[in-house]
Amino acid sequence: MKKYFITGVLLCFVGVSASYSSGFKRYPVKSGMIFYDIHTNSTLNGTDTNSSGIGRLVFDNWGSQELKEEDITELQRGDFNESKEIHSMNKFDNGTVYTVDFDDDTIYQTRDRAMDISIAKGDDLSNETLKMLQEMKAVKVGTDSVAGFKCDVWKVKDQKICLYKGIPLKITIDQSGFHSEKIALQILLEQPVSKRAFKLPDFPVIVDNEYTSNEAAAVRADDYILSIEDLKKKMKSIGISENNDTLTPEQERAVIDTLGDRYLKKQKEFLPKLLVRLQNAKDCVSKAVDPKEVKKCIEPVNKIAEKLGDRTEHFDLNNFNDNKKVSIVQSLENEINYLKVTDECVKKYNKTSEVIMCTEGNLGGDEK
Repeated sequence: MKKYFITGVLLCFVGVSASYSSGFKRYPVKSGMIFYDIHTNSTLNGTDTNSSGIGRLVFDNWGSQELKEEDITELQRGDFNESKEIHSMNKFDNGTVYTVDFDDDTIYQTRDRAMDISIAKGDDLSNETLKMLQEMKAVKVGTDSVAGFKCDVWKVKDQKICLYKGIPLKITIDQSGFHSEKIALQILLEQPVSKRAFKLPDFPVIVDNEYTSNEAAAVRADDYILSIEDLKKKMKSIGISENNDTLTPEQERAVIDTLGDRYLKKQKEFLPKLLVRLQNAKDCVSKAVDPKEVKKCIEPVNKIAEKLGDRTEHFDLNNFNDNKKVSIVQSLENEINYLKVTDECVKKYNKTSEVIMCTEGNLGGDEK
């Protein structure tokens, strides 16, 4: 739960799996492998952060299969020095979405309702990136050549995106004290793609059907919509335009506090109850003898998580044995320790920005 409170687009469920219509496309070419070089430099409050790494985009059958991966090393230098690895991987396979969590060595599997509908209709989505840029009032400012491919450069606010047939080959972001660049070094299009290119790590897979009927999904969606409305009102009240892309530190905190206000109020109400139920669940699981008992132990925890809008707990209970039971108990213990710190910070402060500073200071590098 601690890593997965979602303030993004809600994925909804279509009860039947859809097969791809012949006209469905997510890319304008049938197959591709693109390898990127990634660099980011920033300076904030006396701390210099430098990130570098590689990324890859692989797709086949017009995007019915797709894998995106980034492997980044981030170095911070200032009052303290810190280094951390940031590894992400996402796979799209005929409407099924796999998200790899390299922190927990777990893969989450779900389905994308919007894509299911597009699949059934045979939509051509290959030009969606360009359409999105145009809707954002991006302006074409020239052309560039990236890894031997000529691409059109589009500028929107502080970003420049170089597109080849709608495929991003170069993305740069320039702000005060911040520069980021992701540029393709090798581009292979319309060539056979090995099945190995789409292979995921050998981690346990948790099938997440939360976007079917789980109350938490509806809560997240409602909170997201209402929080955005709150933010619009707040920005207007303090004289910030919605198109303003340069905020003072005080304005940034105001944005964070406004977006997090609804969730923070729920945390104040439900975190103490959640801690009690987590402890009860841990004791219950330690005595459980089969998967059914484990599920029954976790149910009270998930009832509170649903009210918060947090991702509910789902454990791999296939081939249940003592080792899996120990692992689940340890996971619950880790959750309890994390939430004890969070709960103390939530009790102490009334603004999301203050809670973030409090928890990060106490939890160290636990959350990336």
